[in-house]
Amino acid sequence: MAYEIITDSASNLTKDLLDKYNLHMISYHVTLNDEDYLCYDPDRDYAEAGKHFYDSMREGAKVSTSLINTAACEDFFTPFLEEGKDIIFVGISSGLSGTVQAARIAAEDLMEEYPGRKIIVIDSMGASLGEGLLVIGLSERRAEGMTVDEAAAWYEEHKMSMNHIFTVDDLKYLKKGGRISAAAAIVGSILSIKPVLLASDEGKIVSFCNARGRKKALKEIAEQTIKRIVDPEDQVIAIAHCDAPEDAEYVASLVREACPVKDVIIRYYDICTGTHVGPGTVAIFFMGQDRMLDPASDAFLTQAIRSLKETGSRIPAGISASVSAGVAQAKQLGEKLPTPGMKAKRTLS
Repeated sequence: MAYEIITDSASNLTKDLLDKYNLHMISYHVTLNDEDYLCYDPDRDYAEAGKHFYDSMREGAKVSTSLINTAACEDFFTPFLEEGKDIIFVGISSGLSGTVQAARIAAEDLMEEYPGRKIIVIDSMGASLGEGLLVIGLSERRAEGMTVDEAAAWYEEHKMSMNHIFTVDDLKYLKKGGRISAAAAIVGSILSIKPVLLASDEGKIVSFCNARGRKKALKEIAEQTIKRIVDPEDQVIAIAHCDAPEDAEYVASLVREACPVKDVIIRYYDICTGTHVGPGTVAIFFMGQDRMLDPASDAFLTQAIRSLKETGSRIPAGISASVSAGVAQAKQLGEKLPTPGMKAKRTLS
């Protein structure tokens, strides 16, 4: 039975890739200075639009995004069901958005309306080209003759091997989205600390380690890729950036020098997901060791405080309150706080 593969625009796939692999995309909306934009528009130049968007963010533009709701999913899925086709839908990690849950509700309703049709909703546990590369893999499995169930099972089997590793240029966007505490953002900015982050086994963004300065952070991304990647000669890896093309090429060159990768795809970051990480972000995606590393939520904060003490830098007045707020936030999220982090809080208080 024929089936279609649908993804959301968080997968970062451009029109050329969608056409090549016979894929369909449902787009998020982003609001920029009160104007509504589709995150994916097939008639828009991806790089040109990305540069405009991230330049606007640098200038202080107001930006916001919203999830793809159940009604939008139903409207998008229905024409394919009416054609007698089954559907695989792959959405951004449920650890970052409620879109997958909305799609599941839509799927349940539509399968009652169209008995005999099948809609499989997959939580990618990732985003950007980490999600996109595996969606391309789905298309390749379909071309090989896999059934809808077999292809979906293939995605589930491989998604935790898709590594997402990135760094940001300005911590304020992670702070705004609740990815790191206010205290971590303050301390990190003072010391020019650039966090290296990854997608955890829960599909969330977590801090892996820190680097002093941009160049070291970019090198760390490349080094982690070289360390973790498996069978690089068989892989097309991907880099997404928020208007940082030279830095993206730099990371690609470091990886190419050390690993015989099949190819490297470089694209502007999808503007919806890019909103939450900010201009200057560089991310790399590849198949590697299972990413079952979920650092403690305040690991970044603890390491940053240690760096402050080592350099003799002054801790700003008022940071104690920010630390307490960060700890409270982590508790609300149900994240475990390690002993060193609690010690750091008491020391600063």
